[in-house]
Amino acid sequence: MVLQEVTGVPTAQINFMSIPIPSDNSTSDSFGQILSGVLPLFLILIYLLPVYNTVFLIVKEKESRTKESCKMMGMTDLPYWLSWFTYYTIQNTVISFIAWGVLCINVIVYSSKGYIFLYFWLFGEAIFGQIVLLQALFQKSKYAGITSSIIYFGLVFANFPVQSATASYASKIIASIVPQVANF
Repeated sequence: MVLQEVTGVPTAQINFMSIPIPSDNSTSDSFGQILSGVLPLFLILIYLLPVYNTVFLIVKEKESRTKESCKMMGMTDLPYWLSWFTYYTIQNTVISFIAWGVLCINVIVYSSKGYIFLYFWLFGEAIFGQIVLLQALFQKSKYAGITSSIIYFGLVFANFPVQSATASYASKIIASIVPQVANF
């Protein structure tokens, strides 16, 4: 009606036509969709043993007062924690290479292999901060490794409240500090 008034032609009308636009062939990878749900859980499980091992060893060292002996000889906290960071980074790099290598065999086809390795490695490095926090909670190595592993795995479930549509932006930001939540 507006078109007829503006143009002054009583039979003016707009006709719609649908014409397909030629495009390149696309590839759909349903395995990638499945992997996106399972890969974070596998990544959590891969790092379960290093979390146990590293927390256990740090608390055992605390228990035997090795750190205090080194401090009496003049060692500061920086070389102590850098040695643990180096130890864990070597472990993390080996684990990341193995996991990445396994996935490179006919699994990662349409993704950049370098980004996948970087994702694995950075996730592992983020866990070191969690290890430092967890070891501070314990005095006995006997319980430290097991309890830290349970806490580490249990933090996966902190992801569920954050995934709900009613979760606030602030709660999502705070929860993403935990590597397990950021992984999902």
